[in-house]
Amino acid sequence: MAVTQKVDMDGKPRVVIMNVAMHLFGKQGFNGTSMRDIANAVGLLPGSLYAHIESKEALLLEIVADGIGRFLAAVEPHVASSGSPLDRLRQMIIAHVEVVADNPERSQVVFHQWRFLSPEYLPEAIERRRRYETCFVEVIEEGVRAGLIRSDLNHRIAVLSILGAMNWTPEWFSPDGRLGAAQVGNLMADTLLSGILS
Repeated sequence: MAVTQKVDMDGKPRVVIMNVAMHLFGKQGFNGTSMRDIANAVGLLPGSLYAHIESKEALLLEIVADGIGRFLAAVEPHVASSGSPLDRLRQMIIAHVEVVADNPERSQVVFHQWRFLSPEYLPEAIERRRRYETCFVEVIEEGVRAGLIRSDLNHRIAVLSILGAMNWTPEWFSPDGRLGAAQVGNLMADTLLSGILS
């Protein structure tokens, strides 16, 4: 069911359209959301949307690129920082959960709707995801060299396991829950890192 309440454009139509599209993609899925749904939700005729956006897919790409950019901005400073690789991995996991907590709906779209991008747009999303994955691979490899992380691990599988667990956080994390994002991140780090310790 599409959102029917009209949204105040407030002089920032593209931002409003992005936020509405993000909500609809999260609620209905990319394929289940039409341009008419988006237009109705922002109070425009479907044809008028094209004055602000290129296409529904371009909207998805922008949401995904912006979302991954937020995760990169939160995690990358820990990759190059000083300190134990294990401490840095813990901070990276906490940072990831904090970005999710900032907007779980956006994170759901970033993690679960990017696959609907066409071959024209998919490579950009994949490249950003690989860059994020590489952040964790680099720190895990440092941990192996330091003797803190098991040397028999397949580094990529270890990272994908950690990211796979974290990428489902928006499905169950509640910003109004008893535990804050940093507390949840710490508890997740306890669980996720215990399997890779030397």
